[in-house]
Amino acid sequence: MLFQLDLLGQTGYRLTQPAHKWSDAGRELMNTVFCSHPQLKAAYDLAQEFRQWYAVENISRKGRPSIAADLHQWYGKVVGSGLDEFWSALKMIRKHENEVINYFICGQASAKAERINGKINRFISNNYGIKDKDFALYRTALYFS
Repeated sequence: MLFQLDLLGQTGYRLTQPAHKWSDAGRELMNTVFCSHPQLKAAYDLAQEFRQWYAVENISRKGRPSIAADLHQWYGKVVGSGLDEFWSALKMIRKHENEVINYFICGQASAKAERINGKINRFISNNYGIKDKDFALYRTALYFS
């Protein structure tokens, strides 16, 4: 039992990396772990497949229907795998499916706008109670320019 826990402890970083980045010793270790834990292998394969689908290289290469079909095919694999750990990720991706697919069309995400919006909200909450509205807008303009 302790040996198995030790092996699993050594796999943490490798599980976040694609298999082609593993060293020979790492490949042997992962093969040993995957043989004794087939559900871990299935989860790794699903995560890597989604990672390859979401890669930057895929931007503007495929049309929207093809991108959506690939994503729905991945949904089917997740449902068929029976791994409950992927359900929260699946629900989140389904909820934001249009935005995720639009990333491949435009090549941009809304992260910059969300970050600025968060900064503005944080700035407002830190300066709550300012009575002079014009001064507050002036400070906001200076802070974000």
